[in-house]
Amino acid sequence: AGLHLQEAPIRSDALIPFTSQITMSKRKAIEDLAAAADGSSCVEITPLGAGQEVGRSCIILKYEGKTVMLDCGIHPAYSGINSLPYFDGCDVTTVDVALITHFHLDHCAAVPWLLRKTKFKGRIFMTHPTKAIYNSLLRDFAKSSKGSADEQLYDESDVEASLDRIEVIDFMQTLDVNGIKITPYRAGHVLGAAMFMVEVAGMRCLYTGDYSRIPDRHLPCADIPPVRPDIVIIESTYGVSRHLPTEERERQFLSRITSTVKRGGRVLLPVVALGRSQELLLMMDEYWEQHPELQGVPMYQASGMMRKALTVYQTYVEMMNEDIRRVFHERNPFNFRHVTHLKNSQNFDDIGSCVLMATPSGLQSGVSRDVFEAWCEDERNAVIICDFAVQGTLAREILGGPTHVLTKTGMKKPLKCSVDHISFSAHADFDQTSGFLDTVQPPHVVLVHGEATEMGRLKGALERGAAALSITRNVFTPKVNQTVQIAHKPLRLVRVVGRLAEKPPHEGQQVQGVLVAPLSTKGQASTAQTTLMHPDDLPAFTKMYRGRVTQRQAISVGEKPFSDLRLALEVMFEGVEGAGTVPVSGVRASEDQTEGGPSVRVGDHVTVSYRTASLGTDAHVVVEWEGGKVGDMVADAVVAVLLQAVGEPAGVVMAEEARQAALLRNDSAAATTAELQLIAALLQAQFGPAVVDEAAGTVEVTVDNQTAIVDYHPGKVICSEEGLRVRLEKAVSRLLEALRPCPLGE
Repeated sequence: AGLHLQEAPIRSDALIPFTSQITMSKRKAIEDLAAAADGSSCVEITPLGAGQEVGRSCIILKYEGKTVMLDCGIHPAYSGINSLPYFDGCDVTTVDVALITHFHLDHCAAVPWLLRKTKFKGRIFMTHPTKAIYNSLLRDFAKSSKGSADEQLYDESDVEASLDRIEVIDFMQTLDVNGIKITPYRAGHVLGAAMFMVEVAGMRCLYTGDYSRIPDRHLPCADIPPVRPDIVIIESTYGVSRHLPTEERERQFLSRITSTVKRGGRVLLPVVALGRSQELLLMMDEYWEQHPELQGVPMYQASGMMRKALTVYQTYVEMMNEDIRRVFHERNPFNFRHVTHLKNSQNFDDIGSCVLMATPSGLQSGVSRDVFEAWCEDERNAVIICDFAVQGTLAREILGGPTHVLTKTGMKKPLKCSVDHISFSAHADFDQTSGFLDTVQPPHVVLVHGEATEMGRLKGALERGAAALSITRNVFTPKVNQTVQIAHKPLRLVRVVGRLAEKPPHEGQQVQGVLVAPLSTKGQASTAQTTLMHPDDLPAFTKMYRGRVTQRQAISVGEKPFSDLRLALEVMFEGVEGAGTVPVSGVRASEDQTEGGPSVRVGDHVTVSYRTASLGTDAHVVVEWEGGKVGDMVADAVVAVLLQAVGEPAGVVMAEEARQAALLRNDSAAATTAELQLIAALLQAQFGPAVVDEAAGTVEVTVDNQTAIVDYHPGKVICSEEGLRVRLEKAVSRLLEALRPCPLGE
């Protein structure tokens, strides 16, 4: 029977209002004491960016000594250092892991700075498509900021170096990073965008990043996580606003474009290079295909990044929705039939009606700003803002209906072209946000990535909606560097069963075993059923079985008799037992064991069996053990003793003496021949029969009827079996490094 150390704890959360980080120590002490009184710890959530603002998303989550950074972007309305998150609000050396939701600059563009300019030592994760586009996008960003010391945060070499530290993760894959469980779910929004579920000591926090619950032409909608989070950190970009239905948005958008080009005007679509731009191109290309009368009006896209990223979209087509996957079997939907890709704005023939898609979406710089300044004085022209217009950008300014605008050079120009805002933004609106939260029902909600006014309205609407449904919901709207504190009782207690429970442990004693925490019917970890047991007890208490990995390693012993090898082991170890054939306890007898020959067992872990020489095979011993910390350690020691007892492989001493003599008399040809013989002897000891062809400068190695040719001079291996080729190339490279002299510096 199992030993109950203590009754399983009941999950209970107590609310502590958020306070500024500059909290009076007395009040902080009172809060800590209140939390400690019921066994709770505080979850701390601090926005280093995106707190009552849209841009530089970077959220710090702390709980039970673990720290997670959620996103690391820049603010599009600022430049240089001013665009970065407030990293001084957090000790980045304490961050265990950073999770990047998607490739937009306001969520990832500060990553090279974090990895190269700070003392961040943690791990960093993003999905496969996000990393692929991150590489191209940030190289382009680094290039575009060259020439300005104030604006350039990093260069292309920093982006390249950051790639080595970024790890990838798949949707629905759960990783444990230093006690932090991480599971990404699809977020919609853009290709590869993820929501991250973070679990620490039983506390689950879902960070949505930018998400959309409405599927579009190429992406599925955001997932509903199968488990209930305790806290949701969610975007509030559109506050209580509601998007138009998709059909109505497309009708208005295409109607505005058609009417503009028919009157001889030109349409400017300022967009983000990746995300909504692909959705708009799919829609317009399909519309142009269905309307031959428009096919004489050219459509251009002027983003090199957009053009390059299409290959990534084609690569990850399986991550898109069913419609795109079905069309892809017939043709590539991203090979647009009516869109011309401009290599640069100088190649643009600005004559007659046309549609031009250009970056950036905020009109603060780049091609979209240049074209806007050239077209804004013609009343026949139109600008359609298709995405969220960030506060402080020109796109946001012209939506206010000014009569004049300032150019980049400070000149004042009249604004006569029409300006429309038809949003195709893949950010959640109020209906999506409230519906999502009503479904997952977290007791605590933290709003980020929204302007203060809209965030405040959304907070009130969500609280009223929860009250109407009798749902517990506490909503927070922190500013940048303002900390939300939520008390949560950590899941720390388990039920010890089986042989571990035979002797009650005393206080302070460490109990080691396998922790089994099944999910309840509600998808939450059931503390009453969380058990700790010995691995051998798994079949008795669960439907799982302990796996065993038996490892074997063969070592050539040449002419060395087995008695010498046994003596060396006996000198080194206590407990070397056995005479004749000794079976391996608990491991099915292998073919090697039926071949005969003496064997000994070292302790309880390692068996050493002797195999006499046969046709094509030298005499050797087989070291066999069950994988594990102790078994691996003992096996390493046994192998070291055997190698020392065996000494140099046959032929090595003679070849090395010939090589040294040739080097002394400066006979390079003889030295090369001797090196070839030396390499052959070493390869034969490790892999099997090796034949030297001195004329060709090669060694032919045969392993399990597979033949490989080792070309000595370049150190290349020719072999049809890939695994053997890789092993031989690694061995040859190490041998050549050992033979050739080390270069000496000053």
